[in-house]
Amino acid sequence: MTSTPRVQTVRGAVAARDLGTVLMHEHVFVLNEELRQSLPETWDEQQRISDAVTRLKALAATGVTTIVDPTVIGLGRNVARVAVVNQQVDLNIVAATGLFTLADVPDFFRYHGPGTMLGGAEDMTELFVRELTEGIADTGIRAAFLKCAIEYVAQLAPARRVRATFSRSRRMRSREVVLAACNTCWT
Repeated sequence: MTSTPRVQTVRGAVAARDLGTVLMHEHVFVLNEELRQSLPETWDEQQRISDAVTRLKALAATGVTTIVDPTVIGLGRNVARVAVVNQQVDLNIVAATGLFTLADVPDFFRYHGPGTMLGGAEDMTELFVRELTEGIADTGIRAAFLKCAIEYVAQLAPARRVRATFSRSRRMRSREVVLAACNTCWT
């Protein structure tokens, strides 16, 4: 007997057949956390959450039952904030793990990992797999897919490293299907 395929969402696993009408690329929030913290007058947390709830309720009223949110590291991902929104909206929200990068990886990964100044194991693979299997940060919310977005100069070593890590992370997932999205703009 085969088990029913399930997809991880912000509120937990959902049977794939119950996802309903799905929008495949919808960011609930995209922001720069460093700028948000440095310019607090530009961000009212409760107002932004309220705006997101209003917009997603309107979306759900059109018959959409699931959105796939590809907001990852580099786009201000905060799944705890998305969970607060999701508590108020009857909608499945599918979260991602991965990176959005322009020409380089985030500074931590630039200095840690194979071939870097400080060396060590490939922390990106560990991070991606942990977010798929255990949860993102301390939220317990599991990512359902990997996103790798490399905006330009994709032939450079950092971009190759992200793609290789992305591939290793997919192979390490043994029992569940992991969706993968990789956007690369070649220049």
